[in-house]
Amino acid sequence: MNDKMTKDKTELNDMSVEEVVNQALDDSVDNMSMGLRRNLNKIRIEATEPKAKYFPVWKTATTFSFMLTVVIAWQLLPSQTEVPLTPFAEVLEEDLDMLNDLEFAYWMAEETDNATL
Repeated sequence: MNDKMTKDKTELNDMSVEEVVNQALDDSVDNMSMGLRRNLNKIRIEATEPKAKYFPVWKTATTFSFMLTVVIAWQLLPSQTEVPLTPFAEVLEEDLDMLNDLEFAYWMAEETDNATL
């Protein structure tokens, strides 16, 4: 029982100390001059305002140099020469047998269509 009383007194003392400290701080704020309050509020507002975002010069330079490196590397890569494709009509003109086979297949398709009609 004695331990419980000691514990209660300690909590009461701790609460009273906290209340005393809070009251002293409140009193010190109340006793501040208007100029000091104004300055503190101004500093508080400046500290909580979002800062203007800026893009550092070194980031811009790094981005530019990277892009320049990519463009130069792209230009220096060996280009693959494409083989020109010959048009289909030229292939058919050169190979008359293939042309005859194609015409025969076309004729057969037409005959089949006409027979079903």
